[in-house]
Amino acid sequence: MGARFGWTKVFWAFSLAVGRVYADGIDDPGHVALEEIVVTAQRRAENLQDVPIAVTALPASALKASGVQGTLDLPTVVPGLQMPESSGYVTPHIRGVGTAAFGAGLENSVAVYVDGVYYASAPASIFNLNNISQVEVLKGPQGTLFGRNATGGLIHLLTADPTGDFRGEAGVGYGSYQTTTGNLYVTGGIASGIDADLSMRYSHQAQGYGRNVFNGADVYQDDLDYSVRSKWLFEFDPTTLLRVNFDFSRDLGNQLAATREAPGTHLVFGALTPGGHWDTDQDFQPFNDFKGYGVSVRLDHDFGSAQLMNIAAYRKSQYSIGFDADLTPLAIETIAPLTDNEHQFSEELQLKSPGGQRVTWVAGLYYLAATGGYHPTQVLLGGPLEIPLGPPPAPSLTGIDIVGDQKTTSVAGYGQASVEVAANTKATLGVRYTYERRELYAQEFGFAGAVPLGPISAFTSRERRYYKPTWRFDIDHRFDDELFAYLSYNRGFKSGGFNVGVPSDKPFEPEVLDAYEMGLKMDWWDHRIRINPSIYYYDYKNIQVAHYVLGQVGYYNGAAAQIYGLDMDAEAKLTRNLSVRGGVEFSKSRFTSFPNALIATQLPTGGTDIHTGSATGNELPFAPKGTLNAAVDYRVAVPIGSIAWNVTYYYNNGWFAAPDNVLRQPAYGIANASVTWTATQDRYEVKLWTSNLTNEAVATALDSSAISSLVQYQPPRTYGVLFTTRF
Repeated sequence: MGARFGWTKVFWAFSLAVGRVYADGIDDPGHVALEEIVVTAQRRAENLQDVPIAVTALPASALKASGVQGTLDLPTVVPGLQMPESSGYVTPHIRGVGTAAFGAGLENSVAVYVDGVYYASAPASIFNLNNISQVEVLKGPQGTLFGRNATGGLIHLLTADPTGDFRGEAGVGYGSYQTTTGNLYVTGGIASGIDADLSMRYSHQAQGYGRNVFNGADVYQDDLDYSVRSKWLFEFDPTTLLRVNFDFSRDLGNQLAATREAPGTHLVFGALTPGGHWDTDQDFQPFNDFKGYGVSVRLDHDFGSAQLMNIAAYRKSQYSIGFDADLTPLAIETIAPLTDNEHQFSEELQLKSPGGQRVTWVAGLYYLAATGGYHPTQVLLGGPLEIPLGPPPAPSLTGIDIVGDQKTTSVAGYGQASVEVAANTKATLGVRYTYERRELYAQEFGFAGAVPLGPISAFTSRERRYYKPTWRFDIDHRFDDELFAYLSYNRGFKSGGFNVGVPSDKPFEPEVLDAYEMGLKMDWWDHRIRINPSIYYYDYKNIQVAHYVLGQVGYYNGAAAQIYGLDMDAEAKLTRNLSVRGGVEFSKSRFTSFPNALIATQLPTGGTDIHTGSATGNELPFAPKGTLNAAVDYRVAVPIGSIAWNVTYYYNNGWFAAPDNVLRQPAYGIANASVTWTATQDRYEVKLWTSNLTNEAVATALDSSAISSLVQYQPPRTYGVLFTTRF
């Protein structure tokens, strides 16, 4: 009730403030209008207001002002987006569509792209927004032009192109928990027709958000986080461009591995953890270590009558994590370590017509070869979980190594065409056909203490193939310069596969989503107000959901669900110095049929009783009924430059973590704020900032297993100062 009342107060205060500014007609000479936003949602550069897709697009300046530092912060500014993260695996959800399962070779239902390159690895999708010029979040299935694993939508991050003029920016910062940061960006011409840039970011958090009571060591600590990105632009002639991207990142600490028992639950072994939300009491000190790199080459050539684009990319990453699965000071179950090695190669060839014609079209071919595997994932068992291998004095099984790979080969062809069927009215039809092969190679090995016992399971070698068409149809009409409307029907799918962590599991099957949507895009008050609402209905079948076995996570298929709701983005440029933006999402989700769901009943003696039951009528995981985000930016001139204020607020009315609707994150609100002084001519900048101002303890993961139910938390209140110079 308190959280709901808080949301109401903020909403009405925000509305009254905007209304007062509008009513008073602030004297602000000169033309004031919102900037045009160009997006690539249809694989070509178009005005956001002319695209028949629900898209939230935010430039780097808006992300920076609202305190969005990485991909995990995006829900603060994107209505309908959730970014749950468990053990270093991010599992995005858009409008309630996503997956909670994670592991080697397991991909998300919401795709992540950077500069047109698909990131198959979930750990590689957690990164800081280093040199990101714009973020585009496409809502609803994107199964035609983007294809695989975009059932719920996609997140596309775009980096800036280098320029020929030499310029740069450098910054250093210091914040709470003894956190130091540094960033550098330089760009300039290398030779005639060759431009390049270099972007680097570094951070070190010397103090954790919490403490492990068992050993006094810090937890929720990001000891080292740095990334390097460079783009080279070759202009061979006015019609031919070549872009080469390089990137490398490393993240070391235990920020992503620290856990404790979920609120309201009890442990089978041991007492409740003392201390605050971010404290633990465990015999094993958690850790996480990610390193990854990639290179992509994009060629663009304009033939005049058509434009050719080819992107080839290679990515490789290694992610290791260790944590205490029993959550106690006792050595009962430990994951130490889980090592996930992933690599992928992708190739896309695309040909499209020039824009601005009565008929526009795009066609392409796509290829992906990816491998994700455990080398190994190790489960250590102790005390009551040790498995006797015979009567005494026979040894006991105290450790299991799971070694395996899941290989993916995907080939697709696609095409989409838009035709002006009447004045200012277009019809669009798109089709994609995907072939996908999944292969599993895995085996389990046992240990008795330090003594290897050899294989304890048969070598698993399995293969599944999938053939699936997806499509898009929409019709749109521009009524005038201020109003655009569209109606669409889309089908998306996510292929099936195997559980490397639980190789004995049967294969999980593809999921399919049919989406029906109607939307408006409106520019009012001489392009000073922009409002983009949409309503949608989803028919979601054969849903892939998560289950847990001995600390390992895999998929099984649910039956069917429906989701419907309202989504809206809004932005207003009230004066030259005052702007507001925000969005709302109201959604209703439920399983229409799920008779074989896994239900985790919390036991008063500790742990859970996991059994099969019905989840029919329950809400989908990570599908809040309502979210709201709002931001106010105000800038005022001073004799030595300007001062800018930003206040950003995000409200979420809560979500369930699993189909059984047992563990729940209650309603919460997050407030961020900043004040920035910028010197005349933008040479210097000093920013004071704070995130999670009210110090809300918000779960990023809630997971149930037989011996414990765990929670991971987002960061508490943080604050700091950032000094920036431009040259």
